[in-house]
Amino acid sequence: MASFLLWSVAITAFFASSAAAVKPACPPKFPWEQIELTDTAIANSNPVLFGFGNNAGFSQCKAFPGDASWPSPATWDSLNRTLGGALIQTVPLAAPCYRNWPQYDAATCQYIREHWGDPNLHINDPTSAMFPIYQGRTCMPTEDPDSSNCTLGGYASYSVAVTTVSQIQLALNFARNTNVRLVVKNTGHDFADKSIGAGALSIWTHKLKDIQFLADYDCGRYRGPAFKLASGVLTEEVYKVAEQNNVTVAGGECRTVGIAGGYIAGGGHSPISSLVGMGADQVLSLEVVLPDGRYVTANEDSYPDLYWALRGGGGSTYGVVTSVTIRAYPKIPITTMTFAFTTGPNITADTFFAGLGAYMRYFDTFTSAGAYGYFLVVSFAPGEYLFQFMPMWANNMTAPAFNSLVTPFLTDLANLGISVTPNITEYPSMYTAYTNTWPGPERVGTTDSHAASRLFPRENFTPSKLNETLAAVRYAVERGGILIGYNIRAAPNPSVNQNNSVNPAWRKATAFFLLAASWPANATDAQIQAASKTLTTDWMERWRAVTPGSGTYMSEADINEPDFQREFYGAGHYRWLYRLKQEYDPTGLFYAPTAVGSEDWYVTGQVEWLPTQNGRLCRKPEGK
Repeated sequence: MASFLLWSVAITAFFASSAAAVKPACPPKFPWEQIELTDTAIANSNPVLFGFGNNAGFSQCKAFPGDASWPSPATWDSLNRTLGGALIQTVPLAAPCYRNWPQYDAATCQYIREHWGDPNLHINDPTSAMFPIYQGRTCMPTEDPDSSNCTLGGYASYSVAVTTVSQIQLALNFARNTNVRLVVKNTGHDFADKSIGAGALSIWTHKLKDIQFLADYDCGRYRGPAFKLASGVLTEEVYKVAEQNNVTVAGGECRTVGIAGGYIAGGGHSPISSLVGMGADQVLSLEVVLPDGRYVTANEDSYPDLYWALRGGGGSTYGVVTSVTIRAYPKIPITTMTFAFTTGPNITADTFFAGLGAYMRYFDTFTSAGAYGYFLVVSFAPGEYLFQFMPMWANNMTAPAFNSLVTPFLTDLANLGISVTPNITEYPSMYTAYTNTWPGPERVGTTDSHAASRLFPRENFTPSKLNETLAAVRYAVERGGILIGYNIRAAPNPSVNQNNSVNPAWRKATAFFLLAASWPANATDAQIQAASKTLTTDWMERWRAVTPGSGTYMSEADINEPDFQREFYGAGHYRWLYRLKQEYDPTGLFYAPTAVGSEDWYVTGQVEWLPTQNGRLCRKPEGK
């Protein structure tokens, strides 16, 4: 409670100190956002290819390479000229490893092999996927240059490296008017690989990097510090600029997550969520190109229905967001704690899980104080387990205050015979804590695992449900599941607009758990199918059973999740989101797996439990 009193005083003082500053108008669009496509420009080019609207009457399936309806090379050239040369024909990132590709180069291949797990490698490529399992595992880095396994698979056929709003409008209009599948790529962090699709035209927003700090934003119902962020800006970039301006912002735990992309679209959890709420809660305004090609601003007063939907209702659904404006907070101290414990001569498996249960009993206490826990639970041999904080993180809390908060928990561990040596460190700001706690990027690009997730309500950690919850968690870990856990909540925050489409399950949760199944690197499709089925129908079914009515975080979830509409969005929210989808995108220009309205479509040639995106996208017949 003391940390919240300090927080309240800090906000009051911060606003008072800036009240005398000159108040700018609502933030103007970035210069490149002011380069818009006009009806006159379309009339002077090719209205058939580039005209605005919601065209209908196409065939049941999207045009696919090799079809008579697929745009001719001359048509693609016309698009490229109109875009000013921004069209890129896809070459798989690992093509330099294969002799049958003109890009073959042994030195480049070696670099790609060595850096394949670095997300920056994939972010800097217009089409590459961070989770290539759903791309079809084709054209992976190899030491066998004579292999022929390098095809586009689920990669888009073409990408547009957009640098102006007009280019986004042209690409949307072209895809809609030619019936070509459309995908959008920012960073590609989504577990379901929403940014890929065979035979697609991809809008690549990576180059949109502008950041504008607004010390005294004054627009609508909010006055105070804010940032206007272009859609290609990464978490680590925002945190750095926030530090330079003596403020704090809600962003992702992963360094390379795009704040204005799928992060906010999915809701966005943050190390400071237990203090200020979700990333989507911080949004004041968004600029977005709609499926009909028109460019609008969505906020509380302009397109309020889109403002509600774009903050948590999922990406690749209602348009392409070019920038967002989010609120900022005063700089605060952060204190972190790390330690680990394992089974051993004096710690049996039962004692180990009792230690995990001791931590769970404090979930509500810790998150109510504004703290956040990030931890790993894994079996490293039969009957042998590891718990590791990565770290526990206390917002707006000094080291002495944090020590007082965690002492009862550490005492409980000691009483179980679990001896730990906590490393407690106080930092002056979020940025310093972040850069020292997570020194490098997360690892991606693997094809040997697949994750599911679940939000656990606070009542799961009360005496009446804790044992049942712990048993369900233990069952999965004992059978090889890798647990990455977050002790987190979406804090109530009256200073922001929390009336948005974020999954309502977030508002009741004090934990978000990821669970990964793994298999050999050279596994067959059948082996992957079996492991994925076990994850979804056995391990996760037990988690669903102990959390009835809850859900999960769509951006880090199981692509095979049953009833994704309810689990990812909430049943009540989904009805409204689906209605808005039909209103704004009646032709289904935007599609992504598990996105709103995706149940109306299917991808040909999919394998059960391994739904790749390397087939043709078709609309389901009515009633199916």
